[in-house]
Amino acid sequence: MELIRGSAEHYFMKMLDDLKEQSSHWYGLYFSLSKILDHADLISDLSKMSEKIDAARARSDVFAEELFAVLKDHFKGSVCVFEDLDVFALVRVRDKMDVKHLDEAYKKMKAKLPSGFANMEGLANCLRNYQKLADDKVLSARKFEAYGVMADTHKVSSIAVRRKRRDAPLVMVVEDDRFTAHYASTILSTDFDLVVCKDGEEAVQAYIEHAPDIVFLDIHLPGMSGHDVLQSIHAIDPRGFVVMLSVDSVQDNIVRASKMGARNFLKKPFTKERMIEVVKNSPYVRELTRSDRAGTETMFH
Repeated sequence: MELIRGSAEHYFMKMLDDLKEQSSHWYGLYFSLSKILDHADLISDLSKMSEKIDAARARSDVFAEELFAVLKDHFKGSVCVFEDLDVFALVRVRDKMDVKHLDEAYKKMKAKLPSGFANMEGLANCLRNYQKLADDKVLSARKFEAYGVMADTHKVSSIAVRRKRRDAPLVMVVEDDRFTAHYASTILSTDFDLVVCKDGEEAVQAYIEHAPDIVFLDIHLPGMSGHDVLQSIHAIDPRGFVVMLSVDSVQDNIVRASKMGARNFLKKPFTKERMIEVVKNSPYVRELTRSDRAGTETMFH
């Protein structure tokens, strides 16, 4: 039995691939300690974010060590401690007696957590679900990288200053659909500097790094949802100018995004004229394209 900490997400992904031909001899024990943390609560006070994550990580580490101690003398396999605090044990069983003892160990550890935090399944029964989980864990690890950047209060506090010192407008597009991302880039790249992100985890870090003048943010993203990203941007930059993108126009989504700080909503597919019109609504873009500031004629006609 091994205890895997560093790059556990990639170890887990590789192990699942290695075991797919012998999955009937393996069980998965999944403990969702990431539920200890709430995204909205974490970003409500950036100065306390690191403290909250460190406390939750300490609890996850202790749990993983206890699980490892319970399993190591009786089973072969590994205990993975993911970056997002979840713990997953891949355990090899030889016979029905092993399954019985494993179930006893699982119930012992499950009792240490709130209801709904634990699950045990045979690998053969849910290999595809676990493979999807492996992909999700890679994204979750990047989310925690984004939390780390958000906790850098000095860098976050300079967003407005860096935006003001820029000489040309910068537009950010957050879109996982390649066609829409390419279409938007074609429209915008002629007149604006451009940053394109394919998921929310990348977008949060890129926002802090680039301090864009306007963000076009897809609601439906893999990993962090568009609403979670919007909430994060609003926490680090309450005056940020974010426009939501969506193929649908569900009223609840629009109202929720508006309450979270979205300045506008653009339904896909959109025209070049409509997108440029929305860009012009950003006060930061207007300021940068004023002829008395740039010393030339404005780019908008």
